[in-house]
Amino acid sequence: MLAAYVGLASVYFPWRLTVFNANAPVFSTLFYSAELITFVWGLIYVLSVLRFPLRSPPPAPPGLAVDVYIPTYNEPVEIVRRTVVAALRISYPHETWLLDDGNRPEMRAMAEELGCRYIARTDNLNAKAGNLNNALKQTKGAFIASFDADFIAAPNFLDRTLGYFNDEKVALVQTPQEYYNFDSFQHIGRNRGKDSWSEHALFFRVIQRGRDFFHGAMFCGCSAVLRRAALDDIGGIATGTVTEDMHTSFLLHDAGWTSVYHPETLSAGLSPYDALSFRKQRLRWAQGAMQLVRKGLFNRTGKITPGQRFGYILHVLTHMEAVHHTVLYLVPFMALLFGMSPFNVDFGTWGMFSIPYIVVSILTFEEFSRGYGRLILNETFNLARFPSAVRALPALFGRRHIPFWVTPKVKSQGSFFALPWFILSLILLSLAKISWDAWNHALPYTGWPLFMMVFWAVISCIIAVRVILLTQRCGKNRRNFSRFPVALPARLREKSGERKSFDATVSELSDQGMTLRAAAGGDALPPGTYAGETTLLGKDIAFDIDLRATGQDGAMGGRLSWPSAAARDNYEYLILIDRIRWLKSFDDSDGKSILDPLLQKKRRRATGNCHPFAVLCVCAAIFGYCSTVLGAI
Repeated sequence: MLAAYVGLASVYFPWRLTVFNANAPVFSTLFYSAELITFVWGLIYVLSVLRFPLRSPPPAPPGLAVDVYIPTYNEPVEIVRRTVVAALRISYPHETWLLDDGNRPEMRAMAEELGCRYIARTDNLNAKAGNLNNALKQTKGAFIASFDADFIAAPNFLDRTLGYFNDEKVALVQTPQEYYNFDSFQHIGRNRGKDSWSEHALFFRVIQRGRDFFHGAMFCGCSAVLRRAALDDIGGIATGTVTEDMHTSFLLHDAGWTSVYHPETLSAGLSPYDALSFRKQRLRWAQGAMQLVRKGLFNRTGKITPGQRFGYILHVLTHMEAVHHTVLYLVPFMALLFGMSPFNVDFGTWGMFSIPYIVVSILTFEEFSRGYGRLILNETFNLARFPSAVRALPALFGRRHIPFWVTPKVKSQGSFFALPWFILSLILLSLAKISWDAWNHALPYTGWPLFMMVFWAVISCIIAVRVILLTQRCGKNRRNFSRFPVALPARLREKSGERKSFDATVSELSDQGMTLRAAAGGDALPPGTYAGETTLLGKDIAFDIDLRATGQDGAMGGRLSWPSAAARDNYEYLILIDRIRWLKSFDDSDGKSILDPLLQKKRRRATGNCHPFAVLCVCAAIFGYCSTVLGAI
């Protein structure tokens, strides 16, 4: 497929130079440049994910000194508390440190209550990087595990990662960053995870594993373990950019250290809930990528390997795609509204050169994405992060101070997304214009070029509408904690009145409530206050609940109450660990197969083998192309 992709492109792009529209030279050149950039990005992407290494974690050596860092600034106490509780329950012996850059009394009190070590700063110099470096000066662990303030670690996190450090050259072990709030902006699907596709999956399930083949997995700031000696070698966590994680891993690789990507879900956190939070997060990531270019991505002379540098170039190009996406979004609008076409050629010749290249390009992206790439869905999020990518471009020149934005961990106020409405308005305006011209028999051009531009405009409309609907869906979500579908038996007992007992089934769980239904053949659940018991992950959970009818097919919903804070901590910990175990069902930790998370289709090889149907399509396209060209000659 790679040979077909490059071979067809080597014919297509020289031919495209011969069919420029002489009446619109600037427009034709911009469109051609956007096409060429798309090909170069695609080629770099494919080369970066050609092969995945097979990772099997060695046993963790006993007796290592490990510090677990939880940096926080302004996150709510209840969210940080869950993270601290989970960190304290990691089974490998370690010391847990809460690093409070907000210097808040309530955080200090919470750390003392839970038995967690606490460090605060009186200033916020260098934001998160400064917070971590401050902790490095006050702790002595030989290895540092880092978790964001909203991430829950599995109890075996260190057991599954520390063994890789038997190799003295390994400075970093990164694991996937999964997210348990399936109603977030990044998740698309109707069934709260069972058929959910998430925008981050392509990076953590494919791109990071491809980088790992070159020992170049990138530090993501969370769900990772670092060697203190390696950090000391580069002067600590990198400062000077707003993405200290990527910058740190680049300096580590440039100093000759290697990294490992362990593709097993061992933690989960909160994804941006709405469009505004998503845009803030992507703006910081894009600005950090621009700053990395200025910090020496292309001119370092250290020990970084070509394969490792290749991964960082792909990362930067991903955040620079706003330039050519601007052209791609505007092409149908310009063509229909002003009567311009980017090429001047008959349909037969265009189809002979263009259709095979387009088909093979799409199939190549889909196949090398191992089931995690979806053209329309990926373009939906390209449009969603487009404003952030544009705003980040000035960071390439470093002319102003860039503040460090903490990704909001709760719903933001005001998530209106103007860009898709703007694009939708332009496309509808251009379609109205071409309809008016057709009514008056004054079309600027006809035939297949007109059809192509109209088809392109319709696709752009669909993508813009998808972004609008996703923004509105997340804007209507009032919860700051997802409800998880489960199927658990429960026993309820009335706390007043006749004190009758009922058998029930728990169908949904959240941090504050449950949804229950009467067990099959059992008595209906009347509203009231109950004492209940259920079992989750082999642990008995006792709770009090105030049940009310939900109006959904006999379901009863209720708010939970607890006899103590420890009981509530235990409940929240268990439901989140259960989510991590569910997310782990999508893992490819043995390197043999990957489960398509959107369509639940057959498992597909993760080592680079293609789907038979795709191979057949590619062979047919190449055969048809060669036959047509030879026949024409």
